[in-house]
Amino acid sequence: MLELIALPSMIAGIVCFALGKHPRKAEAVALAGALLTVLLTLYSAVGFISNGTPIHDQHGLFYLDAVSALFTSLTALVACLIVMYSIGYIRHEVKEGIVEERQLGSYYGLVSFFMSAMLIATLAANPIVMWAAIEATTLASVFLISFYNTSSSIEAAWKFFIINSVGILLALVGILFLLFAILPPNSVSSGDWSSLIAIKSGANMLFLKIAFAFILVGFGTKVGLVPLHVWLPDAHSQAPTPVSAILSGLLLNIAFYGIVRSYQVITPYEPIVSFASGLLIFFGLLSLAIGALRLYSQHNLKRMLAYSSVENMGIVVLALGLGGPIGVAASLFHMISHSLAKPLAFFASGMVAFAFKTKEIPLIRGAASVIPFVAIPFVFIAIGLAGSPPFGTYLSELGVLAAALSSGQWLVAIIFIIFTAITFASLLYRTTLMCFGPKPDKTEAGTPSMYMLVPFAIILVITIILGIMPPQQMIQLLNMAVRAILGG
Repeated sequence: MLELIALPSMIAGIVCFALGKHPRKAEAVALAGALLTVLLTLYSAVGFISNGTPIHDQHGLFYLDAVSALFTSLTALVACLIVMYSIGYIRHEVKEGIVEERQLGSYYGLVSFFMSAMLIATLAANPIVMWAAIEATTLASVFLISFYNTSSSIEAAWKFFIINSVGILLALVGILFLLFAILPPNSVSSGDWSSLIAIKSGANMLFLKIAFAFILVGFGTKVGLVPLHVWLPDAHSQAPTPVSAILSGLLLNIAFYGIVRSYQVITPYEPIVSFASGLLIFFGLLSLAIGALRLYSQHNLKRMLAYSSVENMGIVVLALGLGGPIGVAASLFHMISHSLAKPLAFFASGMVAFAFKTKEIPLIRGAASVIPFVAIPFVFIAIGLAGSPPFGTYLSELGVLAAALSSGQWLVAIIFIIFTAITFASLLYRTTLMCFGPKPDKTEAGTPSMYMLVPFAIILVITIILGIMPPQQMIQLLNMAVRAILGG
């Protein structure tokens, strides 16, 4: 089934472009493609969990093990909910005259291609194919970021394209060094992930160090690691809100997948693991600190959420750098929790922004009295992003702290506590300021579309379940992924 997973969204994208003059049909096709993708993904993931054996497709192009099953399932599920939310969001913008109906076919075509490219990246058996798919996400993202065709959105799209193109080129150099370092001379291997993981000795240590450094910096650009994050706040603030949810909740993960796979390849080589851990911890702490410090000063709601992404991806990378079963599990679990909570935050922010007709934080007051069924959960969602129960980020941040303390890295633990506390305080203050207080005059919110409320409710329930009682199959898949990454 692997070769079929990315196919529905790819076909949906082509059909949506052809249905430019029929927006309702384009909506239906995009949603149908996303739903079919979820079914095929979950079918393959459940089959893998039951057998525990990595799956190859007939032509050797796609590969599903515990790591790719985790990333692929998360991508398919969250992307499907974002497509559903898009229908209500974009219809509202058409009604307000922000978007023209003739643009809808292009929008859903680009979103479907974006989804397909992300799935190909996580399923690719070969690192070069993975790299090409991640590059394809860059092309789809550029057109979606500039969708409103304003000077600000075009500038943000160009910044995204230039910075990420340089980063993806560095990642390609790193992958080539990785292949050269691992594969023996005159090797007939195609250099696929399963072959690279199986080779546990004889690598060129110098080239391995160079490879991981290039891969971390290259893919780290798209992950949003400081100081390579400068594209991220602009892109989030200028793109349509559902696109911001994709960028923050999914695209960052796809780039992180490239880093995780490379880390998995180097785990048999202890000196390289120590070198890689040092780099990961440095960039993780730097991103955590800068993301936390920039949160409070933001006046645009979506820019605030963008810096929250920088902070959270810093935690994800830091946890991977701390290593060991606890650190790797915390890294993956935090990534999952963030991928659910961040689109949820963007969903809520989109509905709040519609009610107040602005995304500027100082102009939003008394949201709880205007749109209570969204604004009140938004406060809890925001502090959930900062690691508050009952969201899964609470469990993963405890795991990061445990990994730091168990490895004797007290300074890392102290820095982590300080900046997560700053993040919590900043998000709590900002969201309560927007949500509570006197209701502003002449602010009447209509009822959001069911296409917006249903995915909001679904993802909210999933997020809370993840923080209170994670499903057994997900925990099993997470454990399998941790063992696979650490070579167990």
